[in-house]
Amino acid sequence: MSDNLENKIIEVSLIGTGGGYGECIVINLGNHNWVVVDSCRDPFSKKSLPLEYLQSIGVDVSNDVKLVLCTHWHDDHILGISELLEECNNANLCIASATDRKKFLLLVGLDYHKCKSESSASSTKELSNCIDIIKRRGSKIVSAVQDRLVFSSNLDGINSQVYTLTPSDFVLEQFNKEISSLMVEYMSSNSKIISETPNDKSVTLLIKVNDQRIILGSDLEVTEDNSKGWLCILDNCQCIDFKSSLFKIPHHGSKNGFHERILQELLEENAIAKLTPWNRGGQLPKKEMLKKYKEFTDNLYMTTLMVSNKPKNRDRSIAKAIERFNKTVKENKYGHGIIHCKINLSYPELGWEVALINKAIKVTDEILKQIQ
Repeated sequence: MSDNLENKIIEVSLIGTGGGYGECIVINLGNHNWVVVDSCRDPFSKKSLPLEYLQSIGVDVSNDVKLVLCTHWHDDHILGISELLEECNNANLCIASATDRKKFLLLVGLDYHKCKSESSASSTKELSNCIDIIKRRGSKIVSAVQDRLVFSSNLDGINSQVYTLTPSDFVLEQFNKEISSLMVEYMSSNSKIISETPNDKSVTLLIKVNDQRIILGSDLEVTEDNSKGWLCILDNCQCIDFKSSLFKIPHHGSKNGFHERILQELLEENAIAKLTPWNRGGQLPKKEMLKKYKEFTDNLYMTTLMVSNKPKNRDRSIAKAIERFNKTVKENKYGHGIIHCKINLSYPELGWEVALINKAIKVTDEILKQIQ
């Protein structure tokens, strides 16, 4: 394939892990413009999965990755992101910070200083490391807010734009108040600062490439208040023009990320819909939610089949030790899958081509029978 034809290929690859180790999305917008949304690690090698993926397909990560975006601070979305950013020398960082940027950066710095020796502080360490990389490099931190254009390119017949649909001004104002409260707690506590509502501040994306539209739902939830969450997007966003043909289902297919209006108003009929399951402290998605999505589309995919939480047979001495010292220990099985979607802008009428890599699956009626 010639370089010119390769530049007409648009790709969206959802990388997700079994057991709840994380998810990320790698996007090729054509003309050597790549965007990476979130990061997760292989729990054994500790390598950033999006970085490994990009290197494995021969992408020049130093030059071609133009934007690294962190949707929110949960460990399953941020681990390995500083390793990724370090290699992406030409990339800006996009995050949902507070409107009072100085206070936000001070909070991150204070939290990192207090808990940098704690393994539980991994999300703060990652974010602090990213901020240090950007400062050293002299590149930009782009704040994600509603209806903001965070990347654009118009070259050789490909007009690509990336918009952040969330968080809203209301959510950011609330976050400012939360930061003030957290900083007071910091002064009187030895514990790590915890953000109360990280999913409220999740960055949801709209991607426009010529006539194609893509929505990436992050972990954004539905509330009864249309000043935040999915109702805010549905009622208030100004940059949505056409329905999307590809959708990353929010929050692992959870009920709290579902609304009929999302399907009816934002997505084309029979759109590609994909998700990463969650299997730590509960199992997502529930069978009932998969059935709801299946009623809407025949093109429903998961990065892995949900695995049973039933513990494997162990040596008796190990089993006794677990029983005596920590009865709550559970095995989180690991395996990752990639749902790779691509479309050729020279022949958009052919639609999306889907390839399932490693443990990724299409959700069929037979698959539904296997899910409890």
